[in-house]
Amino acid sequence: MSLEDLGLTADEDAVYRALIGLPTAPYELVAEVVALPGERTEAALRALMIRGVVVRPAGGQGYAAVPPAVALGAELATRREQVQRAELTVARLAETYRMVTADRAQRELVEIVEGTEAIRTRYLQLQLSARHSIDIFSAGEPRAVTPADSEEVTAISRNVRVRAVIDQGFLREPGAAENVAQSLAAGVHVRTVTEVPYKLILCDSSVAMMPLHGREADVDPAVVLRGGLAHVARELFEAVWERGRPYQEEPHPGVDPLDAHILRLLLAGLTDTAVAGQLQMSARTVQRRLQALMIRAEATTRLQLGWYASHHGWV
Repeated sequence: MSLEDLGLTADEDAVYRALIGLPTAPYELVAEVVALPGERTEAALRALMIRGVVVRPAGGQGYAAVPPAVALGAELATRREQVQRAELTVARLAETYRMVTADRAQRELVEIVEGTEAIRTRYLQLQLSARHSIDIFSAGEPRAVTPADSEEVTAISRNVRVRAVIDQGFLREPGAAENVAQSLAAGVHVRTVTEVPYKLILCDSSVAMMPLHGREADVDPAVVLRGGLAHVARELFEAVWERGRPYQEEPHPGVDPLDAHILRLLLAGLTDTAVAGQLQMSARTVQRRLQALMIRAEATTRLQLGWYASHHGWV
């Protein structure tokens, strides 16, 4: 990456990179290394000193580069904030444009979105435009929108609460356990159920998006609901959330994190083979670790082990 992306000119970039490799260098050495005309080297050094990325050591002899993490870290943070603000602005402008151009009756109730790319774009727009909350049902194989496409982290950085209910079908997908762990680390609240009614995203309890033809349909098309229809989706989400089992990544301090992870997946309904696939180990290893946990819990069945783990804070 060129430092021009952070606002430096090509000459300033060349001079700063040269000084990074020189502890302290007189002007003549800097000019020799960068191979620029004298006036351009002088101008670049002056500009870098004004930006605070180059200093003159005590005594005024030569020039030295300020460490990159100090000199450019603040600039990087500012750029990230600017990008996040721009994303939010674009999402809100897109929503305003849609509301202005859509038929009034459709705008207030229903919008049909067709095509994989259009569905993905609309989904991300809803996430980025949320101000208070995002609620999600995740089921089965990700299609139009994958975990990599999600803007949950961006939303959480704006103090938006994100909740997700995932079902057994979702947890059986390759890499699902890792994706859930990343979501939990980002601050998403996660619960599991045997099966959710269908995929869903609900933003600010007022706009919902779901498949038009139900759970088993292909990706096309999707429907966006507002008003009373979105309120129905909200009530459904709350009902499923209430009966869901919390999926936590903070096990009891006396339980090995891997064992806790195995127990969580089993309590979510996965088989030994499915758990082994998610954790990239053999089913035999999963069974061996479960047997050790049963001995520790003095349990004679998996059901007793699950009860013990739930009531003693293992998961």
